[in-house]
Amino acid sequence: MRVDRPSATALLIARSMLLSAQRPDYRPLVWAGDPPTLQRLLAACDRARWFEFALRHRWAARCLWRLERAVLPGIFLHYLARKHWLQSAVDRALAAGAKQVVVLGAGFDLLALRFHRGFPRVLFCELDHPATQRPKAAVLTRVGRNFALQPADLAHESPTLALRRIPGFDPARPTCFVAEGLLMYFSSARVAELLRELAAFPVATLAFSFMTPDPQGRIRFRGEHAGLGRWLAHVREPFASALDPSTLAPFLQPLGWRLTARAGAAELRAEILAPARLGDEPLAAGEGLAIATTAP
Repeated sequence: MRVDRPSATALLIARSMLLSAQRPDYRPLVWAGDPPTLQRLLAACDRARWFEFALRHRWAARCLWRLERAVLPGIFLHYLARKHWLQSAVDRALAAGAKQVVVLGAGFDLLALRFHRGFPRVLFCELDHPATQRPKAAVLTRVGRNFALQPADLAHESPTLALRRIPGFDPARPTCFVAEGLLMYFSSARVAELLRELAAFPVATLAFSFMTPDPQGRIRFRGEHAGLGRWLAHVREPFASALDPSTLAPFLQPLGWRLTARAGAAELRAEILAPARLGDEPLAAGEGLAIATTAP
């Protein structure tokens, strides 16, 4: 990504959440308190007046939805389903006794912000690139003492060293790590390095997403327009690695992790979308989700 401005994909996902909140059918999957905060975060970045215009005019918003259908049908719904699946993973980790939740490369996601109010005795931390985290630090000023933002360029920096700079963080306490839409931007070697480092925490859960290669071995969403890859290259956020779901468990095992759950488009449709009466909507495929725990 560009070092002087927030992640372009983080901005895209935040905007997709706001567009989804305007649709009566998608709105139940958007957390009620998120849109005002997302609007404040976007306003703290370079103003995108074209997007603000689209939010105010239905015909312009419909144009953006038609663009989504042309470039990658169902990607906005995928973002929503992905977030709900990972939030459920965090719910289960907290129920199992996690005392710390660390969101790696959080972007403008608000999972930690939502959770920290309901779990005052759990420490919630976000590690993210300074340029992307800067708007959050400016906007999220009224938070509990159990919520921390720590800048860290995870493409190069150690998450363990970054966490040591957070007051109250204790590597010995049960910790849940979340890596949503992050690992695919790193090389395979860097992904392995990060996972091995996080496995050194004695009691840890990792909920993460990963790109899956298509039958030709390409790292891409299924059915995406060629322009999407060119756009990702233009904003310097191209996909750099993928993991094969069929070999995920043996990949994780020598890195210190035991795979406990896995999901793809079919599972997201059945577990998240069907109960919301969205089971027949287009849904982007090509990104998997998984939960792993530190191996005994």
